[in-house]
Amino acid sequence: MAGVAVGGERVPTRPASKVREPVKLGTILAIWVSLTLALHAMVWITGFEPKSLADAVDQGAARAEISRVGEVSDDVIRKAIRLQRDTLPFWQTISRLGDFGVEPAILLLRTISVATLFAAIAALTGRPIGFMAGLRASAIVQGVWVLGLAVKVGLTIVLRRPDVETSLALLLPSGRYPAVLVLLLRQADPFVFYGWLALAWGGWRRHQVNLATALIIVLSMALGETMTRVGCGLIAGAGMRLSIMPR
Repeated sequence: MAGVAVGGERVPTRPASKVREPVKLGTILAIWVSLTLALHAMVWITGFEPKSLADAVDQGAARAEISRVGEVSDDVIRKAIRLQRDTLPFWQTISRLGDFGVEPAILLLRTISVATLFAAIAALTGRPIGFMAGLRASAIVQGVWVLGLAVKVGLTIVLRRPDVETSLALLLPSGRYPAVLVLLLRQADPFVFYGWLALAWGGWRRHQVNLATALIIVLSMALGETMTRVGCGLIAGAGMRLSIMPR
């Protein structure tokens, strides 16, 4: 044990406490990306995602059959149904790319975009730029989206239902609704709302932007992400449900 000489005697002293270093930015993002990949993998391994895709393609096959009954021969209809079901591997590949490629990339893109916009506005208005502090704080907040995904996956496995929702889509009574309405309501999730609000609050607390500007920035980004997700969902859903029509 180290000591200090006092009056010719060496008085023992306690070692200085070590200063805790903050978790590195790369580590934070690596944790969120790894958890996102693991959660999506659980849905695939347990069979919920493959079943959902197969059901969607089967709906397209049934629709193809009904739409041409009495118009063409049975052989043509059977061929169309077979071709429809043969598209399943393609849609599984697209879905895997979304789950294991696009979703982790969105976490990184959201982190960098928010931090960059806040720092840019701060530089233009003479406020503290704080890019690295904002980047790290933005990376930490991405855990809210990961938590939302974890809750949904956990409920899916526990309840054994692939249609589990934590969004406003829960308020829809049983029935058929336009796809765009369902997709929009699925984006209205409390975890997503809290995540965007936390990003805006953080930019204001760091004095990079005022609160109104922070809210406008995150609202614009949230709307852009929502429209992109809804658009891609409409295209993929339409394709899976009716890829091939008999002629």
